[in-house]
Amino acid sequence: MVRVLITSLAVVLASFICSMIEAAILSLPLLRARMLVEEKRINSRDLLYIKENIAFAVATLVIINNCINIAGSVYIGHEITQILGDEYLGIATGILTFVIIFFGEVIPKAIGERFKIPIALFMAKPVRVLLWGFKPVVWLAEKFAWPWRHGEGTRVSEDEIKMMLKLGRDSGTVELDEEILINRVFRLNDLRALNMMKTLDQVYMLDARKTLLDSKDQILMSPYNRIVVYDTNKSNIVGIVEHRVLLRELTKDNFTSTIEEFMLKPILVNHMVKADVLMEKFQAYHQHLFIVQDNQGRNVGLVTMEDVLEELFGEIYDEKDIRFKLMTRKTA
Repeated sequence: MVRVLITSLAVVLASFICSMIEAAILSLPLLRARMLVEEKRINSRDLLYIKENIAFAVATLVIINNCINIAGSVYIGHEITQILGDEYLGIATGILTFVIIFFGEVIPKAIGERFKIPIALFMAKPVRVLLWGFKPVVWLAEKFAWPWRHGEGTRVSEDEIKMMLKLGRDSGTVELDEEILINRVFRLNDLRALNMMKTLDQVYMLDARKTLLDSKDQILMSPYNRIVVYDTNKSNIVGIVEHRVLLRELTKDNFTSTIEEFMLKPILVNHMVKADVLMEKFQAYHQHLFIVQDNQGRNVGLVTMEDVLEELFGEIYDEKDIRFKLMTRKTA
């Protein structure tokens, strides 16, 4: 009888350990496992390997757990029959089933989920050894399950990340302004230059053929660091000129030169280019202003890096914006 009790205790303990490890590994996010590797925690690389092969790991633990429970139950049932007779087999089976469910499943899984990081790290290396040892058995099981497993792998969608942000804000780990900013970042992939640009009738421009003297008032009143230059009509944009360059020439009393002598070649983008791509182009060209064209190659507007940044941070004002608004109020 002592042997039966010891065997029963060993079966429940083995089931307890398997269920606890399974719950700890399953409840630990893959992202958290990668962070543990970056933190250089002990056994973190083994844990990351397990998380990246989670189906293989879970299959191994399930096979081990079920083998222990089934083999242990059969052996204990046989021993009970030998000692007490067939009439006590049902009672013993019922008691063992309850104990395995409660102490081999419910409690250990709750513990595994509650202390997932220390348990997963502590058991990562033994589990990885088990994966290697049970590889042929799991491979065979995977082959039988292949028709039901075949399909698209699990991916984290944008909507799931947004829901995680909301849950983080509700729990206090994510600030409201952080959630808003990250949601705005996601919007960059949906916004086009067409949605952010200023149309040509809203763009501050200078005539390429006019002299600095003729354009002096416009130059001095400009609120922008870079000014669009047109030739003949405003839809015919021929360049971009830096405001500081024109101011420098005015201070030299260079009044006879024309605007086109100081302009740079404009950079053109299609009106359907995405906001995140625009940011990459701004960095690549080291420019803050692009001319937007439609599919027919016609100039339709202007988009700046500030326009994209305002989609993230809201309206942005600098000293020139404020000074320009004050000046226009005085002249109104």
